[in-house]
Amino acid sequence: MVYGRSIAIGGCLLLLVITLSAIIFYLSLGPCPQGTFACDGNTLCVPQRQICDNRTDCEDGSDEHPVECGLLYGSKALTDKIVGNAIERRRQQQRQNQQQQQSKAFSSGRNGTAAQLINVTTVGVTPVESAIMDTENGGRRTAGRGNEEVAFCEITTYPKGVCTCRQRTILYCGRKAKLTRIPRLSAEVTYLMMSRSNLTLRENSFIGLKHLQQLSLKRCNISHVPLGTFNGLHQLEKLDVRHNNISTLSVGIFRGMNSLMWLFLISNQLRTLPLAQFVDMPRLEWLMLNDNLLTLRNEKFPHMLRLYEIYLDSNAIEYISEDMFANLATLNLLNLNDNRITHIHPRAFWGLNDIRDVRLIGNPLKELSGEVFLRSTCLEALSLSHTPLYISQQLIGSLNISYLNLTGIPFERIDFDAINQMSNLKYIVFERFYFCSMTPQVRMCKPNSDGVSSFRDLLSKPVLRYSAWIMAFVTVIGNIMVLWGRFIYRDENIAVTMVIRNLALADILMGFYLITIGVQDYRYRSQYYKVALDWITSWQCAAIGSLAVTSSEVSMLILAFMSFERFLLIADPFRSQHRIGIKNIFIALLAIWLMGVGIAVAPVALWHSSTKFYGTYSGTCFPLHIQEPYPLGWQYSAFIFLGVNLFLLLMIALLYTALLISIWRTRKATPLSLLDCEFAVRFFFIVLTDVLCWAPIIAMKIWVFFNYNISDDIYAWLVVFILPLNSAVNPLLYTFTTPKYRNQILMRGWKKITSRRRADPSNGLATTIATATASSNPDESSSKAIPLTVNH
Repeated sequence: MVYGRSIAIGGCLLLLVITLSAIIFYLSLGPCPQGTFACDGNTLCVPQRQICDNRTDCEDGSDEHPVECGLLYGSKALTDKIVGNAIERRRQQQRQNQQQQQSKAFSSGRNGTAAQLINVTTVGVTPVESAIMDTENGGRRTAGRGNEEVAFCEITTYPKGVCTCRQRTILYCGRKAKLTRIPRLSAEVTYLMMSRSNLTLRENSFIGLKHLQQLSLKRCNISHVPLGTFNGLHQLEKLDVRHNNISTLSVGIFRGMNSLMWLFLISNQLRTLPLAQFVDMPRLEWLMLNDNLLTLRNEKFPHMLRLYEIYLDSNAIEYISEDMFANLATLNLLNLNDNRITHIHPRAFWGLNDIRDVRLIGNPLKELSGEVFLRSTCLEALSLSHTPLYISQQLIGSLNISYLNLTGIPFERIDFDAINQMSNLKYIVFERFYFCSMTPQVRMCKPNSDGVSSFRDLLSKPVLRYSAWIMAFVTVIGNIMVLWGRFIYRDENIAVTMVIRNLALADILMGFYLITIGVQDYRYRSQYYKVALDWITSWQCAAIGSLAVTSSEVSMLILAFMSFERFLLIADPFRSQHRIGIKNIFIALLAIWLMGVGIAVAPVALWHSSTKFYGTYSGTCFPLHIQEPYPLGWQYSAFIFLGVNLFLLLMIALLYTALLISIWRTRKATPLSLLDCEFAVRFFFIVLTDVLCWAPIIAMKIWVFFNYNISDDIYAWLVVFILPLNSAVNPLLYTFTTPKYRNQILMRGWKKITSRRRADPSNGLATTIATATASSNPDESSSKAIPLTVNH
């Protein structure tokens, strides 16, 4: 097969492209294996278990980042305080018990020694940890250890067949117990855990448990709590009735619970809750009422001098009145996320003198006055994510917070100048990474990367830097060789040469774009955050973005023009008696360049600013816009990729399919020249690589409109590798695989080419060689009509 060499070369190039694409995508996923965390510019992999452990393992401190580990203030501090105190008290008790067991061991021989060893193995295990382990194991830890359980248990009365006693006074009754009521228990119980049962509570259900400190009734299908259920629990510190079906709580239900510090009523069906009854719990510190149906209309909290945190998220609250929280002077955290709040009284938080953290995420707030936080002098963290608010100077101008969460708020609804004036702001969370470029003075910004750029570098990963420079080198060198070759050869088909030169010129612009990005990345290495805002708003960013768009659009238009011309030639053989005129090809190329430049420049003229289209969404300045479906300028980006490029891509594919069908139908009637067959093979690879380059970009652009989240790794892969791939591969396919280029460059060598250029035109031998060379190749025949795509 004469054109088998073109098939072999095209196949090898295609395989190489696919292999490189897979390798680059794999490497762009990050250097750290699963189960680890990348930090210090992706140079260090830290195990996931070391994240948020109050010990800095990364030099940049990202493993203990407040955004990653939770908010600056809130339950973590309170939990550490309460649990820490409980753990310390328990350890002191265990040390005392250990000393007693050791003294007994010396006096009881072998049996005492065994008991001592058992005791020592459990020193340092907290009641909470033990209970959690018992819960996870469903009581199986005691299987086959009846003697140990008896030696370890001080509870004299409990259902031994269904409940598990651990650490002397902890009792666990899980799913296997199948309890329907509170069993008879002796007074030694200090921690009672009951879960996954169908309990019916009655008055005085716990009356004999005078030493009970913790009571957990999770997932027990409780629907009613009679008045007097908790009578006698004067030492109870923690009450947990999560995940039940409680709809109401009678007034006085908590009377006598003077020691209660934790109250968890999460995930019930509470619709009404008289807040005045909380006065019966003067030591209450942590109140969790989230995931209920509370509206709290005309309700207000009583004076509670030790209440630090309230969780009211995921309820049905619609309005925050002036006096609802007025009596909670010591409150540190107020969580009102995911309610139906539309209005907040301007003085609703004036009584919260010590408030540190306010969370209003997911509420349909119609307005929020800056006066609300006017007296919140201690406020440190504010979360306004997924609200329809406009973040203006009037709202946040008076705040002195260090943490601000604005996830889900569109770019155009944020006054970045007002944020930049907040001198104490240290941590901020946006919906997308490119928002962070607008607030460069805030060092801790989340998300910290868009897959391509990070707060430190324009190209965050080494593989992206190497790929950008390699693609730039291949694109520029390849297309320069094409231009050089087309200028030094004396080609009879000037029209073909003009088209190929313009296509190479369009592709080389993509190489210059990549070089500029690489240079800027080198200039701003490790300090990109300082210049990010200046860079994305500069005319240089708009210029190289326009350059890249011009390159891609002109290249696509020329390929579509070549496809259309070739289709007409094959579909209408009689047209082959006429060549395309130089004037017509010049007009067509001029129109293509004007159209490509117009598409690239129009957004800058339309929005009168580079930041509105090219620079806002990425430091790479290319308007791919797949981070979110409807950013500013999404209509024009969709017009380019889903309008112009998708149309051209379908046009090229359909024309080439029709071209092959036409060749197949006329092959027997009209013998097909070797030249046409070789072109068909080469053009097949040109179209295929074009589809492979643009199809992923177009697919991602479509998917984002269906609310599919495009990962940062895919975005980086598309921008740095896939986008310029077409410009890098085109010269290899439409020039280096042609017979003439192979003969004159790859086979005859550099010396013969240069000697041919120096030869005197009057020299008969040189003239004879040149003539023979031209006439020996079928695509140099002057008697045959030469289409645009034949001689490349």
